[in-house]
Amino acid sequence: MASPRQRRSLNIMPLLMLLVVVLAGAAGWRWHAWSRTINLMLPEDSRPARMTFPAQELDRDAFELVAKSLNLEFRRNFDHVDRFREAGLRSYRGPETCLVCHREIEFENTYGLPRREDLMRNLTGSVHYRFFSTDHKNVRGFNGRSADGLPMGMLDRPCPKPGSFAMTAWAEWVVNTRGDTLSEGCGQCHIGGQAQAPLGEIMPYYKTLPEERDAIDCLICHAAAYDMDRKQVVRDANGRLRWDQDRSLRAALSVETPSSRSCLRCHQHNLGGDVYVDAKDPSFMPSRRACGDRYPRVMHPGSKRGTPYSPSWDVHAAAGLACLDCHPTEGHRIAKGTHTTTMMANDLPDVEVSCERCHTDAPHEAESRTARVLNEHGAWVACVTCHIPSLHPDNVTRRDFSRTALEPEQGLHLARDDQKLTDPGEGLAYVWWNGDATFLGNPIGENPEGTWRFYTAPHRWPEWEQYDYEGWYERVMRPAAAAGRPSKLYVMKRFNGRQHIDLQNAGPFGGMFVPYNLPLYYRDGDPDAAARAEMDKPMMRMMYGRLFQYYLMNRFIGYLDVPGWNIQAYGDVRAGRRVEPRWLPEDAMLEVSHAVRLKGALSCRDCHNHDGGMASFLP
Repeated sequence: MASPRQRRSLNIMPLLMLLVVVLAGAAGWRWHAWSRTINLMLPEDSRPARMTFPAQELDRDAFELVAKSLNLEFRRNFDHVDRFREAGLRSYRGPETCLVCHREIEFENTYGLPRREDLMRNLTGSVHYRFFSTDHKNVRGFNGRSADGLPMGMLDRPCPKPGSFAMTAWAEWVVNTRGDTLSEGCGQCHIGGQAQAPLGEIMPYYKTLPEERDAIDCLICHAAAYDMDRKQVVRDANGRLRWDQDRSLRAALSVETPSSRSCLRCHQHNLGGDVYVDAKDPSFMPSRRACGDRYPRVMHPGSKRGTPYSPSWDVHAAAGLACLDCHPTEGHRIAKGTHTTTMMANDLPDVEVSCERCHTDAPHEAESRTARVLNEHGAWVACVTCHIPSLHPDNVTRRDFSRTALEPEQGLHLARDDQKLTDPGEGLAYVWWNGDATFLGNPIGENPEGTWRFYTAPHRWPEWEQYDYEGWYERVMRPAAAAGRPSKLYVMKRFNGRQHIDLQNAGPFGGMFVPYNLPLYYRDGDPDAAARAEMDKPMMRMMYGRLFQYYLMNRFIGYLDVPGWNIQAYGDVRAGRRVEPRWLPEDAMLEVSHAVRLKGALSCRDCHNHDGGMASFLP
């Protein structure tokens, strides 16, 4: 039965929809009327706007010099040099230039059938643009319900790793203790060029607006010569802060199929982190080598996964494999695989990304008895379990946002990383997993005996100290694990974060994270003040409003087994009342699939020896 709060929310929806229709008709827009109406509902600082990207115009001689320099630097010819030369193009103006030739995109779908699609529709419907997806058949809430159909991803999913929301911390200037201005925000790893995340996309039937399309950064993925020093926060001609782009002709002439190095411009932050540089080949760390020439990007110590994709750490990187060799695509839609705990947004959730696609299910040479036994292990032990034997030292296992320390090199107050664990049984945990996950990144699975429990709440909160977690597990999660795919033993990266929680929107499994105002957090090192300040942003006020409550938040908070989104809590949270920093009741387990090694992989004796060895902490 609906609560009074929920009934009031339902009662206003017909009036709201009527208002939408009236506004759309009064506006008189022939195209994009619905999208523009949606954006009128957003706070003014969160609406798309026309962005100004200066174009570099070269004469013929300068064009040829650039073409020659690219040939010398990369020791190969780029076909777009001839395309631009023949078309008489001497400048690059973003997607407007790309669409002259690339109106449509042709590809084979995952069934091997040829497809033709409007390029912009393909691109703006992808996770790399939208930052979310809605197909989550493998994600289950703590209330036992499937999260399938919920718009979910980095766009709207808070995470106790960065301490911020993409909705409010998109493009920020941070002034350090020396008075230098640095660039920070979630938008640095997004192909859009607006001052805010593409929030309208989360609404049904939204159509990307021309000003959003024109701001897309095609070259950050497609240009071999992209200058990451241009990737910094700047003030647009319209007065708003946004992330800048390299729209130079030099970058445009170097267009190619995305390489590992271009992917790592963003994904190195998650895999190996912002600090590590592989001395064997530093080109795998493009974001670290060029940090921004005027307003350098904040470099975050403590990588999320601690699994660098570089020659010293990954056998596939050393062999020259590109990311797309393992990740199938349908145009700009890229597969992540069918197994995930934390990377919820997935373009192609039914497409497998697995070792077996190349190595078969019997990868060890079968001449020896050992090889036969190892191949037999593959029925219940995942390849990564043996072949990711450790994490990079600069990974974070436990991050405490409630405590800060001044990092002198950057002159910023950063969250305390209580633990940076790397070894089996410490930073690496071994779990039975069937590919499904809870709403907060716990792997769902079952061992052959039917006795495995993946959730015990070792950091349970005082309000729920007496909650019957064991009974809940047997009632909700044991059947979910049994109904899923067969489980294997996987290695996973352990992580927990201590962040401010809105205790009026909380339950036995967690609560709503309160984001931090990053400029204040970094400058003053006062988490309480930074949390209060971020709540003043219009988007946070809207999140605690009835529209968000009805469309998204009731269902979102419901997956934490909380009966409904309490919008009345906003005033208290804004004032810092009934808010406390808390660890998640259960550590999250992050899927790991990079930093794969042949030399140094675990051997039989690491698990099977008289002293117990790894068997002492295997589930």
